[in-house]
Amino acid sequence: MSRIDGNSISNLMMESLRPDIERMKPSIAVLYAGEDPSALSYIKSKVKKGDKFGIKINLVNMKSDVSEKDFLFKLDSLSKDPSIDGIIVEKPLPLQIDIKRVSERINPAKDIDCMNSQNNGRLITDDFIIAPSTAMAVINILKFSSIKYEGSRVAILGRSEIVGKPLSMLFLSKQCGNATVTVLHSKSRNIEEETKRADIIVAALGKPNFIKKEYIGGNSPVLVDVGINYFNGALTGDIDKECYELASAYTPVPGGVGPVTAATLFENLIKLKKHYA
Repeated sequence: MSRIDGNSISNLMMESLRPDIERMKPSIAVLYAGEDPSALSYIKSKVKKGDKFGIKINLVNMKSDVSEKDFLFKLDSLSKDPSIDGIIVEKPLPLQIDIKRVSERINPAKDIDCMNSQNNGRLITDDFIIAPSTAMAVINILKFSSIKYEGSRVAILGRSEIVGKPLSMLFLSKQCGNATVTVLHSKSRNIEEETKRADIIVAALGKPNFIKKEYIGGNSPVLVDVGINYFNGALTGDIDKECYELASAYTPVPGGVGPVTAATLFENLIKLKKHYA
């Protein structure tokens, strides 16, 4: 079994972006509401990575009881601000704010997390410029690890709009996929039978240690763990560590998908700036 080092991949990606970053000197706004601990942790990691590579990140914090109207007004002002090149709306948002309305108000040219339907809808037609960062991070991990997946059987557990659904489109796409994809979810039957057939298993459920040994076949699959859960006082993924010995390669939690997601956000920033230049 081989442990995939997400931090190393993230650094390689950022170094490849460095010439464009130094030339463009991009600026990002991170808009969020309240003081959610997980959101603040994600923001801190992005700021740290951005500072290291010369990307200016502006934090725009609004109170947790902010009205949807005021939140959207701030988002509109950032979308129109010529000094801002990319916008991240950090989740979770307060219940009074509709994430779908927020997604449609982001300027597509600055939508570096691919929330706007003008960007993520292009995954269906296979002419996408960018993809949601966590989903694309999975593809980047496989590419940088020289893991071939064209024609492979891929089982994705979870069908969220930010990971499962867009990742299925990426694996199916002619642009960067050509895999055979099965998406499994809470209504799926015989999940173990499906995962045992898979060459690559991607867990994005948000359920700690959900994948156990009995889900793994004898073909030494690649295990990609997107899950981030606080369980018994520790950070853990959706795949139980007991499965690692049955895999040909695996991503740990932490230190796997997370760092690559941050680098993919910055990669999306550069791609959009080039496309809309």
